[in-house]
Amino acid sequence: MKRPFPFHSNLVWPAPGLVGAFVVIYGLVSVYFWLIAQTAPEPARSTFDVPEAVSCCEIILGFTAALYATYRLLRFHPACNPGYSRWLKLSPWTADRPLPAGPVHLVWQDAVVVGALAAIGIWQHVNPLLPVTAFIFVYLAWFTVLLAFTRRWGSCLALGFLWPSLMLPGIAPVPPTSVLPAICVVAAMAYVIWYGYRQSLKAFPWDFIKTALRSRRSSRSALDIEVRIPSAAGTLFELGWPFFVLSPKILPPTISPRTNLALGALAGWWSFCIIKASQMDPLPEIIVLLTIVAATFRLLIYAAGAAAPFNILGRIATGRIIVPGYDKIYATPLAVVVAAMLGGIIIKRSGAWYPETESIVIAILWWVLFGGGPTLRNWALTGQFRRRAPAIVNSNRQMIKQV
Repeated sequence: MKRPFPFHSNLVWPAPGLVGAFVVIYGLVSVYFWLIAQTAPEPARSTFDVPEAVSCCEIILGFTAALYATYRLLRFHPACNPGYSRWLKLSPWTADRPLPAGPVHLVWQDAVVVGALAAIGIWQHVNPLLPVTAFIFVYLAWFTVLLAFTRRWGSCLALGFLWPSLMLPGIAPVPPTSVLPAICVVAAMAYVIWYGYRQSLKAFPWDFIKTALRSRRSSRSALDIEVRIPSAAGTLFELGWPFFVLSPKILPPTISPRTNLALGALAGWWSFCIIKASQMDPLPEIIVLLTIVAATFRLLIYAAGAAAPFNILGRIATGRIIVPGYDKIYATPLAVVVAAMLGGIIIKRSGAWYPETESIVIAILWWVLFGGGPTLRNWALTGQFRRRAPAIVNSNRQMIKQV
């Protein structure tokens, strides 16, 4: 009986060309440092006594291990090869069978390749764990990106909390601390990645990839994209203002409250891990400044091309100082700036608990900034505003080509 996930495959061996390039480059570098060692005023006993040679060897071995980890995923993962993915979609393959082109998961041949790099490191007086660590972390990092590409959001959320945990004091694999906590975190990451990878294979074919590629043109009019109405001007965008402004648009989807809650928690956790790892001093002023910039940027996105129904003099004359249908776009920016100021005061008074306080404040600011209303879709459909003509000279003229 054939095992669904064999842990051996001769397909994963590096290509002979890559092996030959590594041998040539490594040999030339070794000869170069050997000549330097022999022509020095005090000739060294061996190349290993030259510090630059050891450093160069570390770089080559680490880069080679990282390159092999990248090759393992880019070569065998269906999401990295559109042709392979299309062929697999038309084949009778199912998720409970091994991939025809080769396994994405690790096999014993990977241990041989990385072990050979570690053996070379021992021979050159280099820490043998360097190529092993480089391979593991690059492999896990690329796999995390592929899980996001295949929309395994639950696994990506768990990995988003696990990755920065490696920076925390007591977990970071930095001497003299124990490496056991780091190994436990890496093992948890490997399990989450394996689970997400299995779920992504069960969700194959990934039809949402084509949808995402088509949505890149969402800035154009919906009539031009979906209906494709022919016009004398070629495209609706060339008709100029106000025809393009008034035409229907495909608006980006709004961020759901659950997604906003998860992203805000990730922002707070990453901030906490970075603060604890770098041991930086509390910086409430920087948080307030960045919040003001972010609030201003949000306000510019909403107010671009839109103006109030009437100006300040009109508000005074009519007695409608506040226009709720338009002034609602100021509510969230003002709320997030006020929250940042209050958070800065709390951070100043938090004492030794400032890392936890700063991370909580950052998470709350994220939730308010991206979760506060109105959404872009609600603003575009129900906002009480008038379209402002562009400031560029002659840009509002209708561009009609002669037929």
